[in-house]
Amino acid sequence: MKILLVSATQLEIQDYVLSAPHHDILITGVGLHAATYELADQLHGHRYDLVIQAGVAGAFEGSGLNMGDVVAVKQDAFGDAGSFEANQFHSLQQLGLSTEKEWLNNPYDILNKLQMPHVKSITINTVTDYTPYVQALQQKWQADIESMEGAALHYVCAKKNVPFVQLRAISNFVGERDKTKWLLGTAIANLNAAVKALIDSL
Repeated sequence: MKILLVSATQLEIQDYVLSAPHHDILITGVGLHAATYELADQLHGHRYDLVIQAGVAGAFEGSGLNMGDVVAVKQDAFGDAGSFEANQFHSLQQLGLSTEKEWLNNPYDILNKLQMPHVKSITINTVTDYTPYVQALQQKWQADIESMEGAALHYVCAKKNVPFVQLRAISNFVGERDKTKWLLGTAIANLNAAVKALIDSL
């Protein structure tokens, strides 16, 4: 099985890279623009049986998730593409500026093989502790987590018809910018263990 492992930073998957560097690995850089370009470029002329995106994420309050949890993303969306007015967020679709579906679903059976929570995620370009904005995103999307690259994976792989899965480990809660309260090390360790277990099972 030919696998591409994708991450925004090497830090997020360094344990796996050091222990099992025998699959193709793509470090895209942080953010939607970088992830979209680098992934599309990698898939041009290369065929993979599976693309795995691995990274950390923030969990929304009320998601029921704890820091350190590893989750699989069943749906993702371009969470901040639209308008934020009067403390309400409206998507491009609601504004009549896009005919594509709001949610980018993962239709592949691999999700059913993963014994971890299956969650809804949004991908955003700006991380913030501005409470009205965070609340507006929560009200609009009812998502469990947020990241800065996930929707790029779902969008590009769907366009290319390549099976994919997105794994995220919770390092913090959305809106909390005091990194002394984050569990980044634990999240990364749990993420790498989950990536290894997934690939070993294939």
